[in-house]
Amino acid sequence: MSRIGVVDIGTVSVRMGIADVRDGAVVTLAKKTRVCDLGQGLDETGVLDAKAIDLTRSTADEYGRCFTRNRCDHVVCTLTQAAREALNADELLGGLRDLGYEPLVIEGEVEGALTALGASIPAVGPCPVVIDSGGGSTEISRWLDDGTLWIRSTPVGCRRVTERFLELTDPPSLEAIARARGWIRGAFEDAIDWEPGDVSEPGRMVVTGGASTTLAAIVHEMERYDPALVQGTVLSQREIDAIALRLGRLTVRERGDVVGIQPKRAPIILAGALIISELMGVLGYAELTVSEADSLQGIALVADATAEGKGSPVGWTPTLTVPRP
Repeated sequence: MSRIGVVDIGTVSVRMGIADVRDGAVVTLAKKTRVCDLGQGLDETGVLDAKAIDLTRSTADEYGRCFTRNRCDHVVCTLTQAAREALNADELLGGLRDLGYEPLVIEGEVEGALTALGASIPAVGPCPVVIDSGGGSTEISRWLDDGTLWIRSTPVGCRRVTERFLELTDPPSLEAIARARGWIRGAFEDAIDWEPGDVSEPGRMVVTGGASTTLAAIVHEMERYDPALVQGTVLSQREIDAIALRLGRLTVRERGDVVGIQPKRAPIILAGALIISELMGVLGYAELTVSEADSLQGIALVADATAEGKGSPVGWTPTLTVPRP
């Protein structure tokens, strides 16, 4: 058995997971998320904001102390879309190395594979389509009949959509929302080259990421986030569109008062709802299943296989480090 610590640095959130892995089973011992908004302004400037870099670094430092206290055997640090794009990503990577991490900027296809691997762990039923809806990108993974994965990574994320379309006025205009939907839909149509329903067993569309879990929290009217209740929540496209309509009429400050929305997610949750709704339409799914399990679990599985000298189940092998003394 290995105890794995994972830091996953995304465009919006920096996440931590600690898990015990034994014989392909993942037992999550701790999970934490902090909104650091690393990708704020990136779409326009091409660089990471200095304050966001500092917050991300301090958050990773805090997580590192958690790994030491919990006696993790191995630690993995991954970075996704914001680090893939930013011209000054080396500033962040150097700061992470100073903390003892070996930061790994992973490609979108690897991100999609890790998410599909992690989201397939819980018993949510057949899930040939797994979606990771993030701040800077959306990964679409489809299980094929031969057990392999078809993966597409698209630069459609809630931070990018918000900054391009939804920040001109507060609340955004109906025209701005319509433009956002059109751009999202076009990007997904360009990325997906199969017809809706073109799978032998349609099964479920499983969606991970902060947007989907926040939508579930809104539906459940959660004063305090409960991952056990969120896991497996079924949302219809009609419900998501109703939430988007409601949020689109509110200012960012008013959205922060909606039960189920963390205040730091208020600026971007409308874009998240639009992205998920449009993707459901393109793929031909009337409902989705929300998964709390995601790439954190997938990374833990791959890290354990690497530590045991086994082949990676997704073809990507991480560099493992040990917790700081």
